[in-house]
Amino acid sequence: MIEKTCNLWIETAEYRCILTSAAVAEGEAVCDTRSAGEAAKRFAGLAGDLGRLLASRGNHVHLIRPGLCSFPIRQYQWSGPTLAIIERSARELAALVGTAKTLLPRPSPEEGEPTWETVSKALAFLPDNFIVVPGA
Repeated sequence: MIEKTCNLWIETAEYRCILTSAAVAEGEAVCDTRSAGEAAKRFAGLAGDLGRLLASRGNHVHLIRPGLCSFPIRQYQWSGPTLAIIERSARELAALVGTAKTLLPRPSPEEGEPTWETVSKALAFLPDNFIVVPGA
């Protein structure tokens, strides 16, 4: 895993991730993180597509569109990110993308728990094709 200051939407990559929860309202995923909100503005129907995936397959990493993956960081809309879900998501993502260059917003809150120091240690197993970018 490499940390790099770059733009999630401009940097060249085969996959981009958006941080998500399992929250669904009226059939649409609640896009309440910065990366998910930006993706919903860029891709028409994304909230509905992700909502259907969450309803049918659960709170896991999903390929929402070609090159665009969900990355769950919390179980519920109002709960905080948990290390267990972040670790599980990282393992699922690694299995999905293999050696492809993948951009991942930093999956931890700016303040609170788990800290980036704790999360980065848990994600240390990710190879260098995973680029962690600032912003969530």
